Amino acid sequence: MRRKFRAKCLFRALGRLVMANAYWLIEAVEHYEGIDNVKRRVEQAVRAKAKKKQLLNINDKALLNKPADERSEEEKKYIFRIIGGLKCFKRYPNHVKKKLAALTYFKYYGPGRTIVREHHDAHALYFVVSGDLVVSKMIYDELLQKYVSVDVGAMHQGDMFGEVSLLHNIKRTATVTTAGHCELLVLMKDDFKNVLQASIQKQWDEVRRAMSAFTYFDALDEVARREGCIVAKMKSYETNETVLGDGVGVPNFVYFILSGRCQMIESIQVTVTTHLGRNYYTLYDPFVPKEESEQDFDKKYFKAYKNLNKSSVEGHSREISSVKDQSKLKHYNQEETSTSTGVASIRSALKNKTSSIKPDSAQASVNYEGVNQQSIESSHLQDENSESTAKPHDLLKPSDRGLRESSRLSVVPEVIKSHPKNIRTYFMQVCQFNPGSSFGFGENMRDRRIIALTPVDCMLLPKIWLLQRNTANIWSRIQHYLEKKIPTKKQLFREFVSARRWQEYKEQTVADVVSRTNTVNWTTVHDVPYSIRMEEMMDI
Repeated sequence: MRRKFRAKCLFRALGRLVMANAYWLIEAVEHYEGIDNVKRRVEQAVRAKAKKKQLLNINDKALLNKPADERSEEEKKYIFRIIGGLKCFKRYPNHVKKKLAALTYFKYYGPGRTIVREHHDAHALYFVVSGDLVVSKMIYDELLQKYVSVDVGAMHQGDMFGEVSLLHNIKRTATVTTAGHCELLVLMKDDFKNVLQASIQKQWDEVRRAMSAFTYFDALDEVARREGCIVAKMKSYETNETVLGDGVGVPNFVYFILSGRCQMIESIQVTVTTHLGRNYYTLYDPFVPKEESEQDFDKKYFKAYKNLNKSSVEGHSREISSVKDQSKLKHYNQEETSTSTGVASIRSALKNKTSSIKPDSAQASVNYEGVNQQSIESSHLQDENSESTAKPHDLLKPSDRGLRESSRLSVVPEVIKSHPKNIRTYFMQVCQFNPGSSFGFGENMRDRRIIALTPVDCMLLPKIWLLQRNTANIWSRIQHYLEKKIPTKKQLFREFVSARRWQEYKEQTVADVVSRTNTVNWTTVHDVPYSIRMEEMMDI
């Protein structure tokens, strides 16, 4: 009875295991010919399309489910070749990978499964082979007067979680839930102490030493330092390698330089024109906003000068109406004067009156002349017909006495800026970063990139994590300091022009000295060592 009960329990455990792993066990069936289970045929078709993207096949997963003490040496070597290329194990040396190949197990979790729960005991370490997971924590909400679950992060392929509790022998610090189908590799607690604890402890100590080198983190407590060790990344860069810029670098992370030197390089576009044998340089940057004058400031923020054009037009129309009244009086008082003479006098009077008015543009002056001519023609029509009022369509009629260009007050011609043809791009060194410096707080990086001058070691911390611990507003002050101290594009352009003028002066002086001598100088720029020429180019 005891043997029968044990066999029954083992069979039930096997059935539950098969049901839990049915998602990937169907890979064993190459082609399902049945017609009853339509769902199975659809799943088979869907998985066949994604089969090429799988990192582990069904045989690898079955081998990783085998107990560690039952794996042969050949199987361990085979697993080492498989997991050695996985993204989650690239950070470890080969001797550590060999031990992991003998002790890790494969685990599959469907969508919405909780893998570890906050404040529970830790039993294993997890490596994400495929899939996405959500990290959440229980935070007390003062408004609701209760603890609520808040998402604090996400994990993807190649990430690792669960090492904090095992390393410090504490409860789980967060809850990890699957967002979809996830495949993991599991390392049990006892195996972790024998294989990975020394390596992970070394990484944590390295991050701790890096944080202690900066006084910004002195006020952090032990829990905050532990969180910093979790989210921190250690990066190394070779000489002339791009650290940040041009689409390179880790976004939303702040860089702290531990060793080595970096330089910030900015590209400027300059148009060069030659006049009377001398070069003139102009900065071309369509993204630089126009500097505001006091009048623009008043107009933008205090609504000043908004009725300036309207009042000038009204004043001008009043002058025109007064001239029209004078012309009517003159017509009634002097009947013997011909119509043509009256119109000529009105035009001369209008010309004298409108000479004092200065419109904003040439187009406006054309518009005013059109208005005057229309008013003159309408007044003449009124005099001939002896009518006191005029219809609107009479005012808009074209003149029969002469041809004139039609104009519209509402039409403003657009000015299209063309791209300069004689434009050149130059690269200039903006500043240098030495050990202890930091960057990536959100300062302006347009047309800029940071290059390693020497081998550089950096510690990277998420910007959102730093802002959550913004003691005395230190990180915002550092960002403001960098924006003020780093030269702008216009300042760089002035330095560029000054360096070019100095270079032209040196060349002219040397040419004058050489021209005074009778000896022939066969020296060219190619006789100067290339390293010295490179150094001079770097200074410019």
